Amino acid sequence: MFSIVTDRKIRLAVVGCGRIAKNHFGSLEKHAEHIELAAVCDNNPETLKSHQEAYKIPGFLRMEDLLQQAKPDVVALCTPSGLHPEQAILAAKNGVHVITEKPMARVWAPRW
Repeated sequence: MFSIVTDRKIRLAVVGCGRIAKNHFGSLEKHAEHIELAAVCDNNPETLKSHQEAYKIPGFLRMEDLLQQAKPDVVALCTPSGLHPEQAILAAKNGVHVITEKPMARVWAPRW
């Protein structure tokens, strides 16, 4: 299901546009030769709109919609830690690679 990208830029989507996300946006600018910001996702409509306008990219209130419509190669999960497990699983089920902020989860035992 996963493929190697060699003929184009890697498409990355940022999920969660809060405080930690600014580090990812900065890194994307530094590596723009090889990677592009494909979309953003945030559950706050105002935050989402400001990032859509700043980066001139699609924005989504729901990660499910982002995965289906933006078709990223990888998502950077910049959401609260308690959301990471379910979001990582959702991305993987859609064939999308995951970069996650630490910690990966708040508990050792799976909840699914």
